[in-house]
Amino acid sequence: MKTLVNPTAEQIKNTPEAFLQSINDSIFIYVDGQNRSVTRGLVTLLHGNEPSGIRALHRWLKLGVQPLYNLICFIPSVPAALLEPMFKNRVYPGQRDMNRCFLPPFYDAPGQLAEDILEKISEYQPECILDIHNTSGHSPDFGVVTFENATHEALVSLFSQRLVVTDLRLGSLMETSTRRCPVVTIECGGVKDLSSGEIAWQGLLRYLNDEDVMSLKHGHIMDIYRHPVRLELKENTTLAYSRSYVLGTDLTVPDSLEHLNFDLADTGTLIGWLGGRSVDHYLVVNDASGQNVFERYFTVKGNQLLTAQPLKLFMITNRPDIALSDCLLYAAEEREHTVLET
Repeated sequence: MKTLVNPTAEQIKNTPEAFLQSINDSIFIYVDGQNRSVTRGLVTLLHGNEPSGIRALHRWLKLGVQPLYNLICFIPSVPAALLEPMFKNRVYPGQRDMNRCFLPPFYDAPGQLAEDILEKISEYQPECILDIHNTSGHSPDFGVVTFENATHEALVSLFSQRLVVTDLRLGSLMETSTRRCPVVTIECGGVKDLSSGEIAWQGLLRYLNDEDVMSLKHGHIMDIYRHPVRLELKENTTLAYSRSYVLGTDLTVPDSLEHLNFDLADTGTLIGWLGGRSVDHYLVVNDASGQNVFERYFTVKGNQLLTAQPLKLFMITNRPDIALSDCLLYAAEEREHTVLET
């Protein structure tokens, strides 16, 4: 991992793409704050296909200004982002997902990079860390945390009024969150959504310039969803996206499904059309304990896969490679939804 300390605006190439090409590797950036008694952390481009965070950071670095407090930045998946076409590849081919590598053992290159990042965090002792992402499908902004408290809510509120509290454990950076150093995931919106870049930019400015980012502002409203599950496709499942069933596939997903991100999917909402095999051969929904709870969330009628109760769906992807290697979508029960108003 390369290191860049107090870069000047002249050292930063004029576009995010040129900047990443000039780095050509994962990088750690340190910037002195106006007040050097406090440090804040920022991670972006953990996934190479999620550019809003790096675009916002690049724009800020080109201003050549100081943040209020010291800033440590990590840009890990530069090699994946640089593969042609740029910002297309989530991970470097043949390697693990970087955001699944933050728990030991750190046995491979992504794991060792994650371990290096954690060691830097331990060395610099930031008061908090933002991990900025995009979703792969059309989506509004939201935040994700691993436990619920006012500090997590405040950090997410810099970017969004939607918060998901998850008890799933996958090896992500946010799972290292503690009360001493809270870590939150920010999903700025879909990579195709023009608003995602501005959400990342405005949130970053608040994070770098506000004196107190750890307290929820008066009058703020947050929609909070708890205990999401993942709809995962088993190995060797065949998948297609279309307006109707594609012959020979195990699952055909409506190509418009991503537009349900953070809309209420009422009971009986169509998720897809199934092939001839039994659904348990290729679909699984595990809760945090590892129990398959598929029938609690979804049901099958004829060849249709439907929601079994009102659900909030999010992180629906329209990319088969991501659906097959990670998951098709997340779902939270609507009854787990509450509204917080300070």
